[in-house]
Amino acid sequence: MPNRKYMSIPPGAIIPGSLPRFKIYIISQSGRHILWAADGEKVTIEQLNKLAEAGHKEVYIDLEEEVAYEEYLEEHLGDILANQNMPDDQKAAIFSRVSTNVVRDSFEKSFNLGNVSPEIIKRTQSMVKKALIFIAESNSLNALAKMIGHDYKTYEHAIKLLWFTVAFLKNNQDILEEINPCYKELDDVKKRELLEQCGVAALLHDIGKALIPQEVLNKKGPLNEVEWEIIKRHPLGGLAMLLESEVPLFVKKAILEHHEDFNGNGYPMNLKGNQISVLARILRIIDVFDAMTSKRPYKDALPPSKAVQIMVGINSEESKTQDCEELDKRDIGIRYCFDERLLKKFILFLGKIAA
Repeated sequence: MPNRKYMSIPPGAIIPGSLPRFKIYIISQSGRHILWAADGEKVTIEQLNKLAEAGHKEVYIDLEEEVAYEEYLEEHLGDILANQNMPDDQKAAIFSRVSTNVVRDSFEKSFNLGNVSPEIIKRTQSMVKKALIFIAESNSLNALAKMIGHDYKTYEHAIKLLWFTVAFLKNNQDILEEINPCYKELDDVKKRELLEQCGVAALLHDIGKALIPQEVLNKKGPLNEVEWEIIKRHPLGGLAMLLESEVPLFVKKAILEHHEDFNGNGYPMNLKGNQISVLARILRIIDVFDAMTSKRPYKDALPPSKAVQIMVGINSEESKTQDCEELDKRDIGIRYCFDERLLKKFILFLGKIAA
């Protein structure tokens, strides 16, 4: 079939003993795609070892079977992330692909249903569990650092917030004690569940945007006053969609409050200081950092160092140097949006993942 199109996939994505519902091809010395494993055929560890010995760093699937491949990735994601022979960059790419699909489905299905169903919550929790598996590995923070600067899209943004939030909290367990004052008395299972729920809040923080018209959400230019008021409704929309779900109250509060500013100028309730839940204050910091360091249709990504300077108030309204001209007007005075103590901890964390 001369018109057949293929996409490359890493061999590490194929789990020995599994039954992929798609065909797998390799490229022959003549440059032709030849069938290596039929769909429904178990792939053995011996086959994968021979593949590696032959120098095949990629295998291929028919583009028409991409959906079946993505379903396979989600089903076997835990085993893929636990594969010690697979490079972290490939694991990160696969995790991002799977979790982006989950978040996209969550938005689309929640829009149709008007709420976040138990099935969506279950898939979200599963994604967070898998993220923690990967983040627990020593080199995974390097892969996380490489995600900085990617395009800003709602789904990809949610994935990066998940990664940053759980990695940050895993490195700052004293903050988990603030989120749950009984943290020290919890057993290891309950401690892990608390971290997982924080990840759920990060992954679903913008779920209320599922109710925002696409023409407003994806507008390439600046929003007008009416459009901005529509956007500002999404934290309330997120709470409404999760109100009947079984997610903990502190998760719902974080989603509702993730645009509240420490100086009281945020939305939707103009909460101030410690009136804002700890997890919401963390999401506010990470949300802004990712937005600043991501490429948008109307704005290039800032280097992390520049974003941090703006967030702590260097080259802001106190400075009238030429650097100030590079600022988005919305960034003037942004340092007052954050809990300074938590911002300092986040900056120290960024230093670790950049090391």
